[in-house]
Amino acid sequence: MKGRPGHGIISIAALDLRRSPDHRSELCSQLLLGEVVRVVSGSRDGRWWRVRSTGDGDHGWVRGWGFQAVGARGTAVWRRRARARVVACCTELRAEPGRGALVSPLFLNSRIAAGPRRGRHRRAVLPDGRAGWVEASALSGIGRRGIGLEARVASLLGVPYLWGGRTPLGMDCSAFSQIVLAEIGIALPRDAAEQYRLCRPLPDGEQPRAGDLAFFGPRRGPPAHVGVVLGGGLFAHARGHVRVGSLDGYNVLYDNALGRQFRGVRRAPEGPVSTPPGGGRSRRIGLTRFLRLT
Repeated sequence: MKGRPGHGIISIAALDLRRSPDHRSELCSQLLLGEVVRVVSGSRDGRWWRVRSTGDGDHGWVRGWGFQAVGARGTAVWRRRARARVVACCTELRAEPGRGALVSPLFLNSRIAAGPRRGRHRRAVLPDGRAGWVEASALSGIGRRGIGLEARVASLLGVPYLWGGRTPLGMDCSAFSQIVLAEIGIALPRDAAEQYRLCRPLPDGEQPRAGDLAFFGPRRGPPAHVGVVLGGGLFAHARGHVRVGSLDGYNVLYDNALGRQFRGVRRAPEGPVSTPPGGGRSRRIGLTRFLRLT
């Protein structure tokens, strides 16, 4: 890659974002296929690039093999074309509909340019020009509602905890809350402390509701853990794996160690929304099912 590109479009399923330009460095986060970054600087050997996500502002170092270098015009073109979002936890882009060589795995919230439909599949093109076919049911148009907060939580139960992870193969607590609230039209920053600063305490006398965030951590300093309120005293979070916990000390799902660090419930500025943009139906699953699944 000659010179410093202005922007980049992530062209592999998940690109590790590291604290410094070294594979042994801390994993800060992961960038998903189709996301756009601004390129800030490069390493001397030209193998690593410091980037900042145009989505949530997270920044760090990535390998050059994971993104397609573009200018401002290329970024605008991609954003117009990439109107499809992956809503399945994991799916595959294949050379032929339902068969053929694997072109790329696709993770939840990846962005692709979707084309014509053939039966149960749709043609799709990746930022680097590779193309193939993906299950049409795994995609949703940009701006259309997702499957709903409770259903998204249920789809992620059991996903292992991974510091810096942002895919259904492994994620940390703040990535989980970011992903889940995106389903109801609320955009969150990447880090738990940033989410805490963005959100506001509940109005006096108002009870927590589904989509609020529960924060945990030492009394001094920023919170170190976050979960998504489900209602009925329950919340979902990534701790060991994605699971459901309780804020009620008498509930079997209550975690004593975590409970002692409870910092309170906060609400994102937009507020949880019962109907995400775009209309459509939401599959609700009820709290008793959560209890059976945990």
